[in-house]
Amino acid sequence: MARTKRYRQPTMRQIEAFKAVIETGTVSRAAEVLNMSQPAASKLLTNLEADIGLDLFERRRGLLVPNERGIKFYQEIDRIFSGLNQINRAVDNLRREEQGQLVIGCLPGLSGHFICSVIGAFKAKHPDVFVSLQARSSQFIVEWMRAGNVDVGVVTGRVEDTHIESTSILRQPLTCFLPTDHPLTSKQALTMEDIAEEPIIAFMQGSYTRLLQDKLFESYGAQPKVTVEATTSPNVCELVSLGLGIALSHPFHAVGMADRIAIRSFDPVHMVDYQLCRLRHGRNRRLVSAFVDCVHETAEGFARGMVNWPSAL
Repeated sequence: MARTKRYRQPTMRQIEAFKAVIETGTVSRAAEVLNMSQPAASKLLTNLEADIGLDLFERRRGLLVPNERGIKFYQEIDRIFSGLNQINRAVDNLRREEQGQLVIGCLPGLSGHFICSVIGAFKAKHPDVFVSLQARSSQFIVEWMRAGNVDVGVVTGRVEDTHIESTSILRQPLTCFLPTDHPLTSKQALTMEDIAEEPIIAFMQGSYTRLLQDKLFESYGAQPKVTVEATTSPNVCELVSLGLGIALSHPFHAVGMADRIAIRSFDPVHMVDYQLCRLRHGRNRRLVSAFVDCVHETAEGFARGMVNWPSAL
């Protein structure tokens, strides 16, 4: 009578080796990732197939290529590991809430003096809270928020997600930044005709301000003469102050630089704003609410202070 072969449960090390081979493409690279020798990694794979009684690879010219069964096995492993990662993120979120930590996502354009002033106001009220500021694009901020890696974010465009609450903030008319000795500073308001031939300091392609700028030039039938691109508002303002060009931007981008550049109104008026977003039922709600209050208070303070800027706003 034939004896039924008994199979063994795969070990975690075998699973890690299998996953690494699929994701890196070769046993040698998998061994590097796992910090082991190539023979040791090969042995783990051989033992894995023997223990579960399934061939997971085809051998082609010295390479291991996953067969259909191997691909299905990897998909199941990846699903399980993804679940474990979600558990780890949940643990991190709970720990962050218990320890008093706040992770803020902010667009590069606002990651200068304004958001730092907000953090300063928040820390004055909550000195023991650890704050992490992440300057990223709107897409990254929203994705990280969905994953629970960001508590509150400042983005462009309304977030179409039933789990995320977003409100309009910092609504102001578009302005023009100029070097303080520029001839156009003699005017109270600037038009497209005034700036069409001027060298432009622009935010990077795809950014909110850059898209708005390019749309304005396109509607005028002109091409912006971009001479320098920059990612952050401090960089844009610094380049303008050095006389390298002018810039169209949200007035709050000039906070902290208003004494080094001239700021003029733009005609016709184009209103620009940002969105403050947070999870509707996210954790850390007490700290998030406190931070949101600081955003509004700081924005109102800067808006009142703009009347004293050396400009024609």
